[in-house]
Amino acid sequence: MKKLLLKFCLCIVCPALFFASCRGGKTSDRAGRVVVATTGWTAAFAETAGAEKIVILAPFEMSHPAEYELRPGDISVIMNAEIMVYAGYEVMTERLRKGLDIPQEKLLLINTDYSYATVEQSVMSIAEKLGTEEVARENLRDIKRTFDEGRRILQEKNLSGKPVMAHRFQSSVVRELGLSPHVLFGPASPEAPEIAAASREQVCMIIDNIHNPVGQPFREVLPDRAYVQLLNFPGRNGTKTLADVVRYNIQQITSAGE
Repeated sequence: MKKLLLKFCLCIVCPALFFASCRGGKTSDRAGRVVVATTGWTAAFAETAGAEKIVILAPFEMSHPAEYELRPGDISVIMNAEIMVYAGYEVMTERLRKGLDIPQEKLLLINTDYSYATVEQSVMSIAEKLGTEEVARENLRDIKRTFDEGRRILQEKNLSGKPVMAHRFQSSVVRELGLSPHVLFGPASPEAPEIAAASREQVCMIIDNIHNPVGQPFREVLPDRAYVQLLNFPGRNGTKTLADVVRYNIQQITSAGE
């Protein structure tokens, strides 16, 4: 068990180079064209898809990357890119769709969460635009193995199937790793009745969202339960890729469950 956890920790500390494919397989000429991504999260999907040159608009260090607003210099970058990948919840979304003269075929809307089905669908939609399907499938196999390894570790830690309280924005990875999100909360701060009801819940862990944590009141009424904050957007705690985030979240859950 200690060896498995050490393996995951090392993977977090030594993330892969972000602006290159995860693997050195054959790529098309289109893979080398510029892809603009709204945040580090959409950029991580593009990287997994096989994009080699990615411009990220929201700085990695932003606490809330989706709140980044377009700057004048961003427009020419978008216009000269092969595609722009966005998720639809960014502050800039309305301007992208209506406020700017950007060809709609240049904009690619994807879903972003950490269920493997969503990851696969979104990654392949980008790869089809870039002609990098082969690289994308290879990278997806690596992510699938990461999830499989995480489920094995949680099972060995006797966490598989255990009921947890989870932030709605972390429910996808919670389910994918084999935990049971018995109670969901957020993204708004919980109100008194919700907090009171939570104090009676039989859950083993409170799983919050590091980007907008609102679970502290539950921690106060359930002081003996483990509390952990998980990532969605890469860029914090040494993460850059989708696999980095999955590994980080697995390590956080397993450490909290000890």
